[in-house]
Amino acid sequence: MEIPVFLSYAKPFNQKQKKFISKVAGHLVENGFKPRTLGITDNSTSAPLIKIREIINECHGLLSVAFRRGFIEKGVGKPNTDLAGHVQYDLSQKWITSPYCQIEPSMAFQVDMPILIFREKGVIDDGILEKGVVGSYMPEFDLDLSIDQYFKSSEWIQLITEWKKSVLEYKMRKQFKSNVLVHHIISCCICEEKEISFDHLYNAFKMSIDREGYNHYERFAAIIGADGNFESRYRIPRHSLQSDYIFICNNVFKD
Repeated sequence: MEIPVFLSYAKPFNQKQKKFISKVAGHLVENGFKPRTLGITDNSTSAPLIKIREIINECHGLLSVAFRRGFIEKGVGKPNTDLAGHVQYDLSQKWITSPYCQIEPSMAFQVDMPILIFREKGVIDDGILEKGVVGSYMPEFDLDLSIDQYFKSSEWIQLITEWKKSVLEYKMRKQFKSNVLVHHIISCCICEEKEISFDHLYNAFKMSIDREGYNHYERFAAIIGADGNFESRYRIPRHSLQSDYIFICNNVFKD
């Protein structure tokens, strides 16, 4: 099944940008993703930000491409500043991108979604486009160089591989937190006066699954401290902690 991801980008206004975003979308599909973009794959009569939020909530990752959009032939930042600690700076011959390349990644970041942002050379690196702001590497690409070669480069391959891994982990966590059986296990832990969060329980599942993908209930039960009393309180007809543990492993933690 294809994994939905949000593809955010400034609408191309030249052939090189069009080719670049087509390549990005193609690589996403090849990696098992379903790219979604407001106005391209999704349309709505509601306010754009409402629809964007809806799409993001249905996705498991965001990839953004900040193309050049508006050109500043001659410009100045903080002109004629008279405050200490502020310095006037030159903005001439710089580019700005679409404001949605700031808005959409920011919305995804707020829900801890894995984001990957590419910035075209010359675009001003401010806001979420500033290096280090989101805590991950932000590559700059040059459309005057070979586009085909870029998608064969170690930079692209490594970044998309690492991002894919994060997306799959995010999807798994999201499915885990929405699972009703997981909520029941949390409730039973509270009844047993065991302080355990979703993250702690998630890690308990991960730690009980070995490298070959086999799950070990005894290991899981020991980690969360589930004894006979815990099992006796697990009052769901035709269910047990062990049977639900196996069900969750097979439906959440299997690729």
